[in-house]
Amino acid sequence: MSKRKIVIATHGTLAEGFKSALQIIAGAENVEAFNCYTSPDFNLQETIQKVMDSKGSEEELFVFTDLFGGSVNNGFVAALKTYDFHLITNTSLGLLIDFILMEPDVETLKKKFNEKEFNAVYCNDFISNMTDIEDDL
Repeated sequence: MSKRKIVIATHGTLAEGFKSALQIIAGAENVEAFNCYTSPDFNLQETIQKVMDSKGSEEELFVFTDLFGGSVNNGFVAALKTYDFHLITNTSLGLLIDFILMEPDVETLKKKFNEKEFNAVYCNDFISNMTDIEDDL
């Protein structure tokens, strides 16, 4: 398996928050975070170019963005025409933890998405169907 390069690019400082949580929870040190639109001189195309230029020839690049249809994701979608990398959006902390710890191959990752493994959960309904919840908390 080739070495993975992991990049998180989001609106605001969410990327840095994800990176911080990944360091605490999963011990992840190999994650790059790009906090987009946090300064007036931010340039998305320059950021994308920086990401692409920093990819080693033996690395498999995975880019995680925050919002499907958002400007950050759309910029990386356009880059797919030129560069070979994996783009995942609507990223959650659970998805990132799983990706870091389990290191799934692309087909396994797609299967997890198809099975909706990383969907949001409305806890009120979830716990109302559980018995002895206090024992589990």
